[in-house]
Amino acid sequence: MADLARAASSGPLVFPDFADGGGWTTQIFLVNPTDAALSGTVQFPINVTIAGRSATSFQYQIAARGSQKLVTSGAGATTASGAVRVMPAGGGIVPTALVLFSYKPGAVTVTEAGVPVATGSAFRLYVESLGTNGQAGNIQTGIAVANASTSSASVTFEITDLNGAPVSGVAPFPLQMAGSAQTSKFLSDLFPSLANSSFKGVLRITTNSAAGISVVGLRERYNERQPAPDFLITTIPASNEAGVAGSAELLFPHLVNGGGYTTQFILFSGVAGQTTSGNLRFIKQDGSGFSLTVN
Repeated sequence: MADLARAASSGPLVFPDFADGGGWTTQIFLVNPTDAALSGTVQFPINVTIAGRSATSFQYQIAARGSQKLVTSGAGATTASGAVRVMPAGGGIVPTALVLFSYKPGAVTVTEAGVPVATGSAFRLYVESLGTNGQAGNIQTGIAVANASTSSASVTFEITDLNGAPVSGVAPFPLQMAGSAQTSKFLSDLFPSLANSSFKGVLRITTNSAAGISVVGLRERYNERQPAPDFLITTIPASNEAGVAGSAELLFPHLVNGGGYTTQFILFSGVAGQTTSGNLRFIKQDGSGFSLTVN
């Protein structure tokens, strides 16, 4: 959703991840929230095919309050990934954008997820791992990071448990990224001692770059289908530490329970120095109270 009360953004917009080939395709949705036409280019780190044309850069022209969609072909046998950059013409206003990637290894789409944009210098991200990779019920956390600057940047990954305490024997993971580079890693790549373990915690990602980094979390799961579990994926947005902790009530617009559905609420300190307490209230569509059992 585009917030029309917020000032329009200018300059490049960096998506930390896309996937194309090996069953994966990526859709890019561009929405013009203004009353003037917008133009620019969408840039990929490799050649991709969109509407029969193979290139690394594709132009967009969006009429006032209009939209445009670009879809990669996914024709390659192997999966390519990296960062996507939306570059407005002349450094002007950038459209509201969303990347949606889909996994369709055969005739059936198995999973798809939207990639939000979050750029800054310090982030916190809920992470989880459970079970053995590739087995039914396995949960992994993936992290995609893109360097928003054309200069090299140092990035540091630090892990804490759900109480905010450092994890014993797990040291911070430093990473040097070249200008405009992107990396995608599993939690176990950063911290091998957490591989094939049951863990829940918070990952802190920081950089020394003034231009910042773009970050997204990927929650990956093998479901219980037998004999071959399906690979499912969704995204988890990272919390920008530069944000201001609010005191107003926070509303989640939708939850589901029953008929095979469950809802998880993940609450953690998302900004520096935040300490909080309160209550979760569940409300039905008619505004009355909703009695639920919470584990």
